[in-house]
Amino acid sequence: MTTQDAGPRIPSYLYGMEEQEHASGTVRSARRGTTLAALGGALIGALTGLAGSVLLYVQADKTQRTTSQARQADVRRAAYAGLGTNFQTFKSEIQGVRNYVTAPVSTQEEREHQYNDRYIPAYAKLTQAEVTVRLVGTDSGKQAMARSVTLRENLRDMVAAAFTATTLDNLKFTKEFNVALMKYEQAINAILDKATEEVL
Repeated sequence: MTTQDAGPRIPSYLYGMEEQEHASGTVRSARRGTTLAALGGALIGALTGLAGSVLLYVQADKTQRTTSQARQADVRRAAYAGLGTNFQTFKSEIQGVRNYVTAPVSTQEEREHQYNDRYIPAYAKLTQAEVTVRLVGTDSGKQAMARSVTLRENLRDMVAAAFTATTLDNLKFTKEFNVALMKYEQAINAILDKATEEVL
């Protein structure tokens, strides 16, 4: 059998086309793979960036809430500290008024100085401190403060009546005053103790 009997012969130009198609298919396939890899990488990068952005947002939100709560606690601490300090000043000055009112040797000028120049400013600062606690305090602190106001006003009225009285039963006034002051001090201490639990 000769080469001619082996069957129809494929022209050589078709061989080249077949090889070209095979080669271009390989190139197309490689390009497609490269494109898919690039798209996959871009998608992974975008998802990573999105996850990072979400994580940063969550961390920033948490940090902002923590900072806000710390700032609020600082304001509350300052308000309660102001209340405690101003109460001590008030207590000292109102006791001074009691002492001048009940002392038989004190002059009208000494009594007026103690009442007008020392007690009244201390009273005003204490009421300002109470208002601050009402504005920034915790709910239980505000409620306790509202209950203590009646006790403070009772003391104020008691001292004002004694200061303007023409005659005064010193023993009776001193006893009632001391009880009223003790009740008010207990109310303030209860507020400060509650603040220690809740704020500090």
